[in-house]
Amino acid sequence: MDETFKWFTKADLSKYEDKYISIVDKKVVCADEDPEIAYTNAKKKYPDKEIVLWKVPYGETFIFQSKKSKPCQNV
Repeated sequence: MDETFKWFTKADLSKYEDKYISIVDKKVVCADEDPEIAYTNAKKKYPDKEIVLWKVPYGETFIFQSKKSKPCQNV
C-alpha cells in the first residue's frame, strides 16, 4: 500500500477530481462518485488483486505523511 500511496500523491488525477478511484497495480481501473460502485466494479474486473480505494480531492489539497508514527497525546 505504501507504493500505491506514493504513486497517488504524485499522479495527475485531475480528471478524477471529487470522485472515488479504485487503484490496482498503480493504475486507475474504475472511478465513480459512489465509493461502493468504484470498489465493486474494480473487484469484478480484478477479483484476485488488492483494490485500493481513494477519494481524489477537489482542487488543491495538502497531504501530510509522518515518517515516524507517534502516539497521540491527550489534550
